[in-house]
Amino acid sequence: MILFDLGGVLMNFVGLSRLAELTGENDDAALQSRWVASRWVQAFERGTCDAYTFGEGIVRDWGLTLTVSEFVDDFTRWPAGPFEGSVELIRTLHGTIPMGCLSNTNSVHWQRHRDRWGIVGYFDWTFVSHELGMMKPDPEMFHHAIRAVGTTADRIVFLDDSYEHVQAARKLGIRAEQTRGVCEVRDALISLLPVDSCAGRALRPESSRLSGT
Repeated sequence: MILFDLGGVLMNFVGLSRLAELTGENDDAALQSRWVASRWVQAFERGTCDAYTFGEGIVRDWGLTLTVSEFVDDFTRWPAGPFEGSVELIRTLHGTIPMGCLSNTNSVHWQRHRDRWGIVGYFDWTFVSHELGMMKPDPEMFHHAIRAVGTTADRIVFLDDSYEHVQAARKLGIRAEQTRGVCEVRDALISLLPVDSCAGRALRPESSRLSGT
């Protein structure tokens, strides 16, 4: 089966650029590290606080000039929709191999994914941090997905834009690759999935034409 991260893999996520605009900080790595380490981000994405409490904490700790309501409204729009070709790729794979998402997210962004875009509807499983109370790269989140699917780690292909998350998955025996955007996702799947599998043939239509199938 395939497990996808969402933001940065199938979906365009503008959070880092918006943080830079809001804070005036131009060091992407520093911004990313500070954001991930924030106790409010950790709480919201583990489902232990609501959106207003999260926004209140971020506005205060980061010294933002926005009101809490303004920040939460802005934050809601950080998922900016599927990358071009994402929906088509998932449609191509649908029915050829079990698929799911394994994502650190929150109730606000997850609602937007479900209401505005069609990708989530193609998944057989959805493993999202705010519902599970655990986050990548915690091994337990991967273990939960393996148990829920009822397979073994080596039967799972996992694609994520975070090197740390990919390394955590590999330590458990999952076939994980770091990808950003649809082209890298497609290339990774072509390299990881057997040519003669249903998904492999769906990704390589030229092979089907050559074989006459």
